[in-house]
Amino acid sequence: MKNEIVIPILNDEYKVIFCWGSPAEVQKIMKKWHYPQDRVKSSEFSGRGVCFYSDDCHPIIAMPMKPEYPVEIGTLAHEAVHAVLNILKKIGEDGGCEEIVAHSVGAIVRKVMSTK
Repeated sequence: MKNEIVIPILNDEYKVIFCWGSPAEVQKIMKKWHYPQDRVKSSEFSGRGVCFYSDDCHPIIAMPMKPEYPVEIGTLAHEAVHAVLNILKKIGEDGGCEEIVAHSVGAIVRKVMSTK
């Protein structure tokens, strides 16, 4: 989809999905990645961005639009931290991994910001 970017983290087994658009567009992407229906509520998505995660799904960062301005890039970085910590929790890594978190968040922000 044109409003979806898949970012591998650690290796190709773990991914963060970044998407943008209306709640209905985000819900379609979440369905594609096997999230339960109706996870995107308009009230929940009314802010700058959100990170959705589930035990058996890749984390999805959703924003109303692709980041362009500093406040939006800051939101992307904030949500990227949630996504990366979710992946680390899934693999049982819960301590001493600051460098992994920092590099992973950097990878998400770079990939999103460099994709046209």
